[in-house]
Amino acid sequence: MRNLSLPALTAVLVSTAAGAQTAPVQVPYTVQSQPGARSGGGTVNDVALWVDPANPAASRLITADQNNGLFTYALDGGEVQAVTEGTSASVDVVGGFPLAGGRSAALVLSANPTLTGLVPYVMDSAADGGGLTRLSPTAAPLDVGVSYGTVRLVRGADGTLQAFGGLAAGGIRQFALTPTDGGVSATPLRDIPAGTALGLVVDPAYRALYVAQQGQGLYRYGADADAGITGTQVVGLGDGGLTSVGRIALYEASGVDGYLVASDPNANTFVVFDRRTLGRVGAFQLVQDGGTDAVEQSRGLVAFSGALGTAFPEGLFVAHDGMSSSTLGDNLKLTSWGNVARAFSPPLIIAAQPQADAGTGGDGGTGGDGGTDGGGGVIVNPGEGNPIGGGGGGDDDSGCGCTSTSVSAVATLGLLAMAFLGRRRRS
Repeated sequence: MRNLSLPALTAVLVSTAAGAQTAPVQVPYTVQSQPGARSGGGTVNDVALWVDPANPAASRLITADQNNGLFTYALDGGEVQAVTEGTSASVDVVGGFPLAGGRSAALVLSANPTLTGLVPYVMDSAADGGGLTRLSPTAAPLDVGVSYGTVRLVRGADGTLQAFGGLAAGGIRQFALTPTDGGVSATPLRDIPAGTALGLVVDPAYRALYVAQQGQGLYRYGADADAGITGTQVVGLGDGGLTSVGRIALYEASGVDGYLVASDPNANTFVVFDRRTLGRVGAFQLVQDGGTDAVEQSRGLVAFSGALGTAFPEGLFVAHDGMSSSTLGDNLKLTSWGNVARAFSPPLIIAAQPQADAGTGGDGGTGGDGGTDGGGGVIVNPGEGNPIGGGGGGDDDSGCGCTSTSVSAVATLGLLAMAFLGRRRRS
């Protein structure tokens, strides 16, 4: 049998190491929501986070309920408010929406199949009744007559408010949102031909739109309206540890570092990709301490890097649990991002928190101006239990879909190659 050359051997070993999948790590959740009489029952479709700028510990989670509309929850899991105007397939929030009198609030957009369109609300901490109120309640929904399964709010490169909607019939529509007298208008910018979009997220640093396409995997498009309509597959189903794909979220550790987190509902896991390289870092399951009542069939997630009071000083990860044995229905499971990060070896990046109150974008909202990176941000000092890195950061800002191999893996490959050469010389 012909002996392999060193380059050939190295290529085989690198390919094997890069393609190997590790078992998902287990992350304990610390809080779970307690749905009220009108919420729960296997009907949650999405979740968004509104950050209270005056008191981050008082921030709210907003769920889209396919039977009852919108519900808000405190970070201790208690239900705060129900807005039962039809149904909701998806929800998102972004800060900096101007109101009358020179004030601003967070804009909330709900994909409402009952009213057939995108229904705008505002989350205003000064408002009565829980804070979530319909914007211009007598006006028709945005893009009325069109059904959406997913919606995400973002800031354009020029700072303007924009929205991406995953059409129920397939494809993606991008809008410019313009404040009007007491309301908001939507101007279509482009339609992207695609399959059914189960998840959407925009990376503002790399101007990238990531789309979880049903039955296909993760795709990357340009986020700007003039970026064309052609996308690139980042990870197909069966690759990168994905057996299925659902909602996706972006954890912004700094202006350029962080992670793309994709829900894999079939495997009941969350797969983590490096934000810079899009190489797979690993996967995790969210479980009760002791490994029971794991999150299953998740249809929503949030990954936030800012401090939210003493309960979540290292950021927050939230996942919808489609089959909670604790509540005999579905609910939300919450944990510190620090718990997620330290479950990996080496640990993932944890964003450092500012010493002074740096704000959260003026009025909450985590979709592009929620203060998650503080205009560049910083990363926690490397040290035992939290080294910088987590899956191939490096200096590559290209956003390529490369698979990264760790330093320890490369060192192991080198030792194997040296041993192989030594054996050949002895023979």
